[in-house]
Amino acid sequence: MDIILLCHAATRAMKTGRFPTGDEPAEYDARAQVRAQTARVISGPARVARDTAGWIARSYEIIQEFDDIDYGRWRGQSIREVGEREQENMAAWLTDPHARPHGGESIAMLAARVPEGIARIVRIQNVVPRDRCIVVTHAIVVKVLVALAIGKPLSSVYAMNFAPLSSSVLSVEPETGAWTVGLPQTADRTS
Repeated sequence: MDIILLCHAATRAMKTGRFPTGDEPAEYDARAQVRAQTARVISGPARVARDTAGWIARSYEIIQEFDDIDYGRWRGQSIREVGEREQENMAAWLTDPHARPHGGESIAMLAARVPEGIARIVRIQNVVPRDRCIVVTHAIVVKVLVALAIGKPLSSVYAMNFAPLSSSVLSVEPETGAWTVGLPQTADRTS
């Protein structure tokens, strides 16, 4: 079974260098207007993911495990200002997947919850199969899933970069649960 991991559209917070608040709307992007005719579309619960999912499907399901990482007290703040004010904390956040200096979630905590989202999709697909499945989520969630799929340490997420509306294909072997991943694609290739 193939699961297309689609990074949500850009937000104003992304464009202005701020940590997300979790309630930012997606900035309109015509590339996301491709309709997924036969695909099951799943979204993380954040508004930007739901907005993006709504552009590609008339209806979609929400799976909580695909929510953005919790940035704790850094939510909505300027990334540069936090870095200037909390240099050691920012350095830890950017190098240690177990660090959570903001009081929210660490990358390791995120990595503990997102595989259950994939497992839920596999269970749903076994009951009501669809030709393909598209998961609209956050770049950090995609990075973690890619690291897990290719057997790399969580610290490898710091070397990954996924643009808004880019996608990767996560292939799940239903019998064994083994994962493989395809290279990122542009938004035009997700339909």
